[in-house]
Amino acid sequence: MTTIDRLIDRISRADLAGRSALATPLLLIVVLGGYALVLIAALLHEDRRAQTALLRARGAARRQLAGLAAREATLVVVPAALLGPLLAGGALRQVAADGPVDLGGAVGGGRWVWAAALATALGCLAAMVAPTLRGAGTYVADLAARSRPDRVTTVSRAGLDLALVAFAALAWVQLRRYSSPLAGVGNDLGVDPLLVAAPTLGVLAGAVVALRLLPPATRFAERFVDRRPWTATIFGMWQAGRRPHAGPVLLLALAVGGSTLAWSLVATGERSQVDQADHRIGADLRLVERTGVAPVDRAAALAALPGVDRALPAWRDDIRVGRDDRQATVLGLDTAQAAEVAKLSDRLADRPARELFARLTAARGPALGLPLPADARSLTGTVLTPVDQAVAPHRITVSVLLTRADGLAYRLRVASTGSDGRATAFRVDLPAVAGLRLAGFEADGGDVAGTAYALKVRDLRTVGPDARSTTLPLTGRWRVAAAESAKSSTATADEAGLTATHPVGFLDGGRYAYQPASRFAVVPDGPETAVPAVMTPAVRAALNVRPGETVQLTLSGVSLPVRLVGEVTALPATAGDGVLIDLPAATDWLIRNSGTVRAVPEWWLRTDPAAHAEATRAAAALPGTTLLDRRQAAAVAADDPYWQGARTGLLAAALGSVLLALVGLVVDVWATARHRIGEFSVLHTLGASPRLLARALLAEQTFLAGIGVGVGLLLGAVVGATMAPLVILTPAAGRPVPAPAFALAWTPIGWTVAGLLLAALAGSAAMAAGLRQRVAAARLHTGGDR
Repeated sequence: MTTIDRLIDRISRADLAGRSALATPLLLIVVLGGYALVLIAALLHEDRRAQTALLRARGAARRQLAGLAAREATLVVVPAALLGPLLAGGALRQVAADGPVDLGGAVGGGRWVWAAALATALGCLAAMVAPTLRGAGTYVADLAARSRPDRVTTVSRAGLDLALVAFAALAWVQLRRYSSPLAGVGNDLGVDPLLVAAPTLGVLAGAVVALRLLPPATRFAERFVDRRPWTATIFGMWQAGRRPHAGPVLLLALAVGGSTLAWSLVATGERSQVDQADHRIGADLRLVERTGVAPVDRAAALAALPGVDRALPAWRDDIRVGRDDRQATVLGLDTAQAAEVAKLSDRLADRPARELFARLTAARGPALGLPLPADARSLTGTVLTPVDQAVAPHRITVSVLLTRADGLAYRLRVASTGSDGRATAFRVDLPAVAGLRLAGFEADGGDVAGTAYALKVRDLRTVGPDARSTTLPLTGRWRVAAAESAKSSTATADEAGLTATHPVGFLDGGRYAYQPASRFAVVPDGPETAVPAVMTPAVRAALNVRPGETVQLTLSGVSLPVRLVGEVTALPATAGDGVLIDLPAATDWLIRNSGTVRAVPEWWLRTDPAAHAEATRAAAALPGTTLLDRRQAAAVAADDPYWQGARTGLLAAALGSVLLALVGLVVDVWATARHRIGEFSVLHTLGASPRLLARALLAEQTFLAGIGVGVGLLLGAVVGATMAPLVILTPAAGRPVPAPAFALAWTPIGWTVAGLLLAALAGSAAMAAGLRQRVAAARLHTGGDR
């Protein structure tokens, strides 16, 4: 596959992911808008039941009634169908980021917009006309049904409820199976309508099923208030129990549930973007050396950067493992400090990341080398490098090996001596970092030109800032480490200093029997502890290793024994499978066994949150480096056009849910007031005061609104928790790493819930405030009829 083919594939996948994200808010609006329309049509039909019954009693046919309803609906629908696309185009022009938006033309997007407007208009006509086409009884039966309404029986609604639940369950199962709304085989991906509709189906099915609990809840509330002297509340609960439908409750449940789901998708997506940026960068800042080799003063320069709390050196190697030659990335970090710097999500391991790092630290062996005084500024001494049976005089480079607790290692050249064994004094400045340890000395004479090389270090001292020197005794056991170390190599340390010999061959007729390298190192002796490591499952399976077992990994030509102590799903700052090793343990093992010091290719930085921007500017100014910033990566992801479109659609769905619910509530309050005014006038005639009737109405609406809002809030949270992490995708239409964690935006959700509840109560209060005048007018009208 060429580069252009891969680019086209990524663009196609991004387009699919963006369309699937936009489909969820669209479906929420369609479902809630459709139900609000059906509810309004049902309320209008209920309000005109008496008029329709009278027309039927006087000989009006069903076709004539439908014609009247169609003409009335047309007067409402046609202006809306014409204005809708134009208003949508104007709104999009206000929010469009680039270029003009044309939705009024006859081609492209305009054709589909007008088609959607036409389909919506036809749906509105059908919703308003359909009730007049149903069969009806006699005039007396219609009046009786209006005065003593019955709910639709449970049996007749069971089929619809079960179908919705079955579809929602199937969509959820399939969504978990595919782990995204995209389904297909290989590269042939497509948007699966069932998977895209899964969140909406979950909200709709949950709301419908939850309403099954409304009658039992109403009866329980009635029994509860019957035992208390709350006359208005008792009457209000009785009115709630005899409502012909639970439309407002379902509307509130859908509105709150849809809004909660939309806000949870936004919050979950934004949190996932931050988590993905943390995982992709690995730390607050990651500094990569362009040459792959860090200068000696890099650690000191990083420590002096403003806003940088901690800087950890890191190794990075790309290796192949297993029979299938699987590619993996090996990361080396100081696990004692990684918990404070590295962004390893707890969701990627079977235990908290801090505990996992602690296990790696506990599995490392004792630190290598002799600690240097904290105030040491330089190292002085004398070195001798005699060569037995030297073929010709040549120079030998002597270096000192230093390590730090975080795994950082230095090789500092101290002298260039002759093969004749003459003493050479040296003085070398130490890096301006704390916690240095003397890890050994290295001698390198290039091509072999003798039978044995020796290294003698005498009068080793450290010099402090006040020029005062302190003797550094070379105590303990030492050993010779080389790529090809002879068994006869020896190293001793006493009061006189350090002495090491390294045989490299013997002459046989003027020729060498074998030709090893002359380079060798003298290092402190100690136990050869395997390097602790954690692996991803695929790497562990490819290496066929189990926890507690040791396996060899080849890093830059060196075979490193690692012992598996844990497993993680993925490692930060890697794009696939990987291995995390303890850097100090790996550094010590390489020095102890081969005298090798590896350069540091990158640094992981932790910044002060309040000074992150300042630290970023200072780190970006360092020469020869490339800076990666997790905050910038998260900001780039947040500015992705597909995410911006999905986020805007979800926010529009949340706001649209509230607006549609408010429209439905206003119509329901108006219809309820017209329906109840006759009953209230009769009750007032029988002795009920307008104040009592108003309180009863408020009790009824409070109970119904509370049930609807509570059900919607619970429903939106449950559906969001189960489905939101499954519909969040990367721009490449893949599953995010780490997996999205469910999040709820409590502040906007709380405002939505409180606003809808207060709106429902405000409408009821407004109706109750004018109840006295309406009841009086209804009594006069009743008296006039008599």
